Amino acid sequence: MKFPFLALFLLCCISSTFAQPKRKAIMGMQGKENPEGIVVDTILPNTTLAATGLKKGDILLQLNGKQLKKMADYNALAANIRTGDKVDILFRSNGQTSGKTISAVMRPYETSALADIQYDWVKFKAGYLRTITRKPKGKTNVPCILLIPGYGCGSIENYSSSYNGKLMNEWLKNGYGVVTIEKSGLGDSEGCAPCNEVDLATDIESFDAGYRYMEQLPYVDKSRLFIWGHSMGGTIAPEVAKRHNPRGVMVFACVFRPWSEFLLEMHRVQKPLMENLSYQQTESFVRQIQKIYYELFVLKKKPTQLQAIPEYKALVESELNYQPGSNNMWGRHWRFWQQLDSVNLAESWQKTNCPVLILHGGADYEQCSLVEPLMIEKTVNEAHPNTATWITIPDLDHFMMKSKDWQEAYQNFKTQQYTKGNFNPRIAAETVNWLNGQIKTTP
Repeated sequence: MKFPFLALFLLCCISSTFAQPKRKAIMGMQGKENPEGIVVDTILPNTTLAATGLKKGDILLQLNGKQLKKMADYNALAANIRTGDKVDILFRSNGQTSGKTISAVMRPYETSALADIQYDWVKFKAGYLRTITRKPKGKTNVPCILLIPGYGCGSIENYSSSYNGKLMNEWLKNGYGVVTIEKSGLGDSEGCAPCNEVDLATDIESFDAGYRYMEQLPYVDKSRLFIWGHSMGGTIAPEVAKRHNPRGVMVFACVFRPWSEFLLEMHRVQKPLMENLSYQQTESFVRQIQKIYYELFVLKKKPTQLQAIPEYKALVESELNYQPGSNNMWGRHWRFWQQLDSVNLAESWQKTNCPVLILHGGADYEQCSLVEPLMIEKTVNEAHPNTATWITIPDLDHFMMKSKDWQEAYQNFKTQQYTKGNFNPRIAAETVNWLNGQIKTTP
């Protein structure tokens, strides 16, 4: 599949001379749904709603004139409030209904003992994408890594408390800077389409803009630039790399085959693991869904067309998350997945003319296949002999946790052990060893 990158780049060139958008506000409320509105559980200090006098047990009825019935309503409204915006609330406290107007408080900037952290913007289409760059404290002329995450619509503002933060800290300790850039519409980004409504081509454009931004940073060594791609980021990484001249590319837990083909293998692993289906039941399911995938991914039919076919209706609704009037499919627009299936990754990897590190987790029930790293390694080395290295870490799962096998990884995911210090340090060690090796090699 071809993307019109040259024309699009002309629309999203990098600039630091524009009037900067305002940073998003921090609202500071935790609550739960109630038939009347949102019942306040906690108000955090030094936040927007701390100035209202709201307390535990009060009911937030309206935000900026909009009735609140669900937390999703509140979150959608709060997500668009920026520093200094006027915020009107209507609430009930001790049986009395009151209103208040306050000024939105800016979300604090992140600080680090390891890094100098720079917040900046990249011009993108009609709007701006937020960038956050971390470099080893006080250092200049540093090698730098563009971090490309998985497919989800999560903001880079949350990386410091996740496995991404743990990995970045190890890179920083070893002298590497890290550039992160928001996907369309996330975090502080302004004037961009929502992440869950854009396609894969837009994601690739945004990370291409992130690489160009990294290239022009005054404190990075432009001869030592790298790309890291995790999960879906490992699919985007070669699409970005083939347009530039990075010193190297690292990918972990990504696919190589067409998405519709890989999904069938993933179902064969995950249905028994996650839904307790027998292998016979799983195979029956795979043979049913295969027909739907062919029409969706190969024939490029819309989900609404497939849902109208009686034989497909139940599976389209249960497996593709189809809802009338919605483009959502697995958290992204359905076109995102169609485009993914069309990308010829063999061609992309052959055009990636630099050393490549391929990491695979033996406990990764998401990526779940040795075929993917094997084919990336062979494809790269066929075009550029001895440039690809494949390393399997047996007790590593998809979320960089230490898990002994698929079953333990799934239990760890369900209980959110990845937020409780279960990071597997070997993934950081392997990347640092490989990066250091590339630095010592003459490009």
